[in-house]
Amino acid sequence: MYRKIRSNPPTNLWQELKKEFEKYFVRLECFCKRISGKYPHQLFALMLVCMLFSGIMAFTALRIKKAPSLPSLPASGNIPITHGFEQIMQSGQALKEVLELQNQINTVLHKDSLGPADSLLLKNAIRRLEIINQQLNPLIKNNYED
Repeated sequence: MYRKIRSNPPTNLWQELKKEFEKYFVRLECFCKRISGKYPHQLFALMLVCMLFSGIMAFTALRIKKAPSLPSLPASGNIPITHGFEQIMQSGQALKEVLELQNQINTVLHKDSLGPADSLLLKNAIRRLEIINQQLNPLIKNNYED
């Protein structure tokens, strides 16, 4: 009485391609089995010749003429490293200072009323943020001057 009605599942691209080209793949499989059954020694020899040819080509015609040289360190190797390390340290210190200035600005802005000292503090903090920004980004500094 209560019988489940089963519908056909939706077909996908792989199933449709398999249905369409399966007979060709079966023929190809039969052909390969028949050839490998008839001529196993010849196929093995062909495989060895291909491997030998590939090895010869890899060491002669397809060889890279000159290997790219590795980058060498300058005689005074500590200069670029320390310079980069100094830049990282300066950036870290600048970040600390920016965070402190932002905290100062936030505390001043959350006050109910602002006095002249607060205005001066905000003005100096914003000026210091601009200086830090120009020190860390010299390209931006050059663009402001133009």
